[in-house]
Amino acid sequence: MNFAPVRTVRNFFHDLRNAPEAQYITSAAAPTQFPSQESLTAPGKVVFLGSSKSLSRNLSIESDVEKIQAQEAPHPPGRTTKKKLNLLDAVVKAAGSRWTLGFVLLLLVVWGVLGAIFGPTDTWQVILQDVSSIQAYTSATLLMRQQKNNTRSLIGRICGLISRSESNERMVGSLTMEQRANLRTSTHRMRAEVIDSLHQKEDLIDKAANGVAKATGSLISSAIYWAGIIVWVAWGVPLHFSDTWQLYVNTATALEITFVTVFLQNIRSQHDKHLEKTVQGIEQLDTEIEMQLRLMTGDVTPNPTVTSQPAKLTKWEKGIDVYAFIIGGSIGIVISAVVFAVWLVVGDPMDFDDNWFLIIGTYTGLIGFIDGFILKNVDARETKMANMHFEKLVSQDSKIFSLIGIELPASTVPLKTSLNMRISKTIGKWVESTCASYAAVGTVAALIVVASAMRWTETGQLLCNTPTMIVEGFLLITLLQAHNMADHKRRMTYEDILNRRLVLDKHLAVGRKSSVSDDSTLGEKDEFVIHTDHINM
Repeated sequence: MNFAPVRTVRNFFHDLRNAPEAQYITSAAAPTQFPSQESLTAPGKVVFLGSSKSLSRNLSIESDVEKIQAQEAPHPPGRTTKKKLNLLDAVVKAAGSRWTLGFVLLLLVVWGVLGAIFGPTDTWQVILQDVSSIQAYTSATLLMRQQKNNTRSLIGRICGLISRSESNERMVGSLTMEQRANLRTSTHRMRAEVIDSLHQKEDLIDKAANGVAKATGSLISSAIYWAGIIVWVAWGVPLHFSDTWQLYVNTATALEITFVTVFLQNIRSQHDKHLEKTVQGIEQLDTEIEMQLRLMTGDVTPNPTVTSQPAKLTKWEKGIDVYAFIIGGSIGIVISAVVFAVWLVVGDPMDFDDNWFLIIGTYTGLIGFIDGFILKNVDARETKMANMHFEKLVSQDSKIFSLIGIELPASTVPLKTSLNMRISKTIGKWVESTCASYAAVGTVAALIVVASAMRWTETGQLLCNTPTMIVEGFLLITLLQAHNMADHKRRMTYEDILNRRLVLDKHLAVGRKSSVSDDSTLGEKDEFVIHTDHINM
């Protein structure tokens, strides 16, 4: 029972059973800033940090802090802290790169040129549809994995901010009334250089990508999409609703699905990198605030570990999460590989005819139809979960402001939304509901019954392909639209977090230019070590 394959299978089913409850549970403790023994203040004596330059010096000290460091975050026996390379995550990262997006766009251009030269034959269209279906089917796994990784990482960062905020609350609470009064009377200005350093400059490609994301993931784009479908339906009359007529819309939606799936991975990656730099700036400022308070109070208690609180799930939502866990993991890639291998094997007995070409498109189209609803449902619940943890951070930060006796900065997130956004949210609620996901499964079952009754002829397969691809294309537009709205709100949320810390930093700077004693120059001489607590993901 010690063979690696056995352990792998056992671990998979263990994770699968716990997936709904456990996949978003993470804990984090913010890196604790330990002042040197010489800089710790005596009770009632205030020493202020004079410069953030000292934050770059890491010198060991001889004190009880060393004992605390040795006791914190012990490593389990037989485990290493080195993170193993996950091949699937590496593929997810590569899929979101500019190179991948550029390569796919180049292939689409080549396909279009070949069609212009040799004519838009049925085979030319079916080839794109098959390649697009395979790509979209694989992208569903990558998008699911990307969503999960980003959500876990985000919630872990929020838990880290809450961890440090709890320590800061404890230290502010230990200050005397006179010390808090001194903090309230600060006339220092907020550090504008911190804000300037967080302004990310976008290059031409980033600006173009943001413009395309805004245009594609808009209500107008959705309206144009459905207007095109209506025109196609009307066009069916002169074409006698033939198989070629169905191929036309399948080709158009295949182009849209291919572009949006690849572009969505790219824009998510781009925006996550931007927000990551912003969070790093917030954490740096947070570190300075913590260090200032530790120098004022002499507190060496490590920052607490904060564990995320996943939302309560219904049994129907648990079923969706189990499916998402399978599709968004290595097993999803294995299933894809097996399906494609079987498809290639049956090609020779079927003489590689049109029906054989359509088989893979039919399968991936039906599964992709379900995946589209699952992606929307999971994305909506993950966004809601992240917002819940952001609200906890606001609540925790407000306690510090209350203890000092200063007003919490107003949020920049607007309370009212535009008509366009309200309509988009309403449509989003329909397609991201749990009922919609299970209705998609029922629809696929009904289509399979109809196609079976038609003996899976070309018309029967196109009947499975066409409506599912149309809906899947629309779902991807709404998914991009949801990303745009979530990213916009998240940027404003991070701005709020930064503003709160700038205000705290301003009030804690009240004594930086004061000469409390000869120790007032400690800001230039302080020495401390930074202890990094481990984040359990």
